[in-house]
Amino acid sequence: MKPYLPKLLKPSFYSHSLPLFVALLLIISACSSGKKALQRGDYYDATLKAVERLRQSPNNKKARHTLGEAYYRAVEENLRTTRTLDTKINPLNWEKIAQSYGRINEMGNEIRRSPAALRIVKNPTSYLGEEIKAKEKAAEARYNEGVKAMALNTREDAKKAYYHFVKANEWVNGYKDVATQIPIAKDAATLKVLVQPIQVPNSFGLGRDFVQNQVMEYLNTNRRMNEFVTFYLSWQTPNYCCADQLLLMSFDEFTVGQVFQKEKTTTAIDSVRRSVRLDDGSSKTITDAVKADYTHHEQYVVSNGRLDVRIIDVKTNRILMQDKYPGEFVWRNEWGTYQGDKRALDEEQEKAIKVRPIAPPPPQDLFVELFRPIYDQLTGNMRRFYSRY
Repeated sequence: MKPYLPKLLKPSFYSHSLPLFVALLLIISACSSGKKALQRGDYYDATLKAVERLRQSPNNKKARHTLGEAYYRAVEENLRTTRTLDTKINPLNWEKIAQSYGRINEMGNEIRRSPAALRIVKNPTSYLGEEIKAKEKAAEARYNEGVKAMALNTREDAKKAYYHFVKANEWVNGYKDVATQIPIAKDAATLKVLVQPIQVPNSFGLGRDFVQNQVMEYLNTNRRMNEFVTFYLSWQTPNYCCADQLLLMSFDEFTVGQVFQKEKTTTAIDSVRRSVRLDDGSSKTITDAVKADYTHHEQYVVSNGRLDVRIIDVKTNRILMQDKYPGEFVWRNEWGTYQGDKRALDEEQEKAIKVRPIAPPPPQDLFVELFRPIYDQLTGNMRRFYSRY
């Protein structure tokens, strides 16, 4: 007797059941009573989860018990933070105080939006005035730190100042003149790099401008680039005098449109059967020997080069980075010709003789194609180099 083997479920079962299973997990997670958060001492999170559970199930015993236990402990815990933090020694402690008052007010607002929760916590406390004052103090502390950092007059301190001013504006939107200070700090923190045009012969000017613009677009818009580095094109800003670095690019090896041709002739021989009609009216199959000289033509247009890239410190004239990026592009065209009986050609040869020779692309296009592999190397290295700034 063969052992019983259960039938495997069809793949369609899994494909239809998986989204349902995930949805159930999300529902179960959303319906948490907050008991686990209470057990690990996260009273704030336990309160919010219990209130959310009571909105969906007003008589849920676990949620009612959790809310009663967690809310008052959460309030006391956050009030303890506001009383114990020293804002004289560290004015930035106003941020933690504002966060604590904010949590108390958030819990109270959530409870007021739930009738079931209000039956457990009948009079949730409000510290709205205290939260507003703490936010003002937090913004003031950040603003003052930003002013101090800017006074140190270094790029790194300007970067710190920028973050301080941004944070001040987050605590109180439009605090003092922070909207003016943010761009000033950002400009002082930003490394300015002046980019010289890629040095190529004048006949490739259009192609050079195209690839140059592609590089500049990447450097100034790619999200993975350092936000505190800005690149300027020298011919677009000829009077720009405040550059910190120069980015120089030139080809020390450069060949575009070097043409190579290759031909190979072979003799194709085959036999072809055909039917002929005899004088007496009958037909007969005969075999003809056919022959053709087939020539396969190949034309290659090779373009290659090596881009030399240097980054120079303007003040010291020191070379900060130098590297070379090779690139190559080969344009190919293949076709066939023959002399003799076409029937001797094979399938590939018949396709080849239908192809006609075409003129290579213009040098501008070859230059752009040559630059593609160089572009990938260049932009990747620029991103890594400027990440340190």
